[in-house]
Amino acid sequence: MILLIGGKVCQFCGTSLMSLSQKGYKTINHRDVQYRWNMKNRNGINEVSVYTNAALGGRELIAELPRVVSLAMVMDAIDFANANDWNPNEVGQQMRCKHTRRGFVLVE
Repeated sequence: MILLIGGKVCQFCGTSLMSLSQKGYKTINHRDVQYRWNMKNRNGINEVSVYTNAALGGRELIAELPRVVSLAMVMDAIDFANANDWNPNEVGQQMRCKHTRRGFVLVE
């Protein structure tokens, strides 16, 4: 048994789970699920980071977006990820995708 003072522990792998900071994250309700998302600019590339609001230690979705971003693109990224087996309530690796002229594609 793993005991962690002041935090929670993943029941599967025993790693500590921390909740995301609220700073800078916006909430969005999409298809009856509440998500938190944050836009970042890393080396001139816009990235949106998406989590479900209720999950602690869940999988993150990172989507590379063009310079001009609309809220509809964030929702499209969520739909694309859900169609490609992204389960934001499970513990696991982040999923990365990229917006192209034809829609979203997975990034390895």
